[in-house]
Amino acid sequence: MIRYLTLHEVADRIGVTYNTAKGYLRKGLLPEADAAIGGKLGWLAETLDEWMEARPGRGRWRHNDDVLPH
Repeated sequence: MIRYLTLHEVADRIGVTYNTAKGYLRKGLLPEADAAIGGKLGWLAETLDEWMEARPGRGRWRHNDDVLPH
């Protein structure tokens, strides 16, 4: 069975508060959800782990010539 994380679980996994995660979602800063079920969004743990590795900040700075997808 595939297990999708809720926004509360996303916040825990990426180390921010729920309200911060909600703000990220509203601003389009989180990766695209892997599923939408009954109006609820869900993310795979792998999606978030890959996003965390690729995102700038928290010691993961990229060179200016590296382009990040939006």
